Amino acid sequence: MSFKPSSLERIAVTIKEAATLIGTNTKQIRKALYARELPAARLGNSYAIGVEDLRRWFDSKKKLL
Repeated sequence: MSFKPSSLERIAVTIKEAATLIGTNTKQIRKALYARELPAARLGNSYAIGVEDLRRWFDSKKKLL
């Protein structure tokens, strides 16, 4: 019997994981959460940020330099 990893895709990430995914720090993610720019679900003492919400927020911040 071989072990197969779950085929479930994550739908949410923590603040730290969100920062790592887009290459910033947690302060920037928290700032966006508190400004209500980035939606999240409050789960106890932590936040769960939807991967699609993170992607949309990040795309909205893109600019041509």
